[in-house]
Amino acid sequence: MATILIVDDNRMILQALSDQLEKEGFDTEVAINGEEALEFLQYERPDLIIMDIVMPGMTGVEATEKIRANPELNAIPVVAFTSQSNRGQWGELFDDYLIKPFGFDELMSIIRRFVGDDSR
Repeated sequence: MATILIVDDNRMILQALSDQLEKEGFDTEVAINGEEALEFLQYERPDLIIMDIVMPGMTGVEATEKIRANPELNAIPVVAFTSQSNRGQWGELFDDYLIKPFGFDELMSIIRRFVGDDSR
């Protein structure tokens, strides 16, 4: 079963995404900022990270730069969770972009591209 780490400072978004993905059969973990995500990654290796960009403290860009710099973590796909105006702004740092607002079908399409149908 695939594990997805969702990183966002909006607790309502975290809960909604986590609930929906768990209904689809995925395991989810959540972090409210970049620091918390990096702490989680010291002990666990999710199959995919959905990373908000704008968060207090360490931004999603900063956290992803640290993930990419770590040879033990840099193979984990990271999908930026951002607005249309930021799409592609960071070159190859992110594996894909989930543009707010998004539809559930779009979310599932991106997730399945990276983890297959490993929810069952």
